[in-house]
Amino acid sequence: MLLPHSSIWLRTAGGFAPGDREEPFANFYFGGFGNNYIDRKEPKRYREVESFPGFELNEIGGTNFVKGLIDWNLAPLRFRRLGTSALYAPWLRTSLFAGGLSTNMDLPSLRRTVFDVGIQSDLQIQLLTQYKLMLSGGYARGFEDGQRTSDEWMVSLKVL
Repeated sequence: MLLPHSSIWLRTAGGFAPGDREEPFANFYFGGFGNNYIDRKEPKRYREVESFPGFELNEIGGTNFVKGLIDWNLAPLRFRRLGTSALYAPWLRTSLFAGGLSTNMDLPSLRRTVFDVGIQSDLQIQLLTQYKLMLSGGYARGFEDGQRTSDEWMVSLKVL
């Protein structure tokens, strides 16, 4: 085993919309981590179908798609003493991921195939023993036609 207590997940998705390609509501859109600076949702939103870190939000679109993501979740790093009794961090977990996405596969002139690689770390923070916070940070790099196209950074604070 590469690292004890780590896991590797393969996440796949696909879709087809029968509407007119020119109609925006007949297309699927992908891009971005999907997190907000102050958030209430799941921190690891790069796993969601419409997310594709390394590209702008909704930058990639099409009426059909196939998507794959490999997600390596490392074991959490537990802290004995990080903070004070009023504000402390019990653990940090990190995930490495890589994905591929192809859209408009039925029309070669509009087909788009992109890839990304990235990392996200989540720091659990305990405030006054009753309030949990999750500080997340991530980075992803997007690739298209074998060339680096863009980078994306993400910082998010989730109030649990």
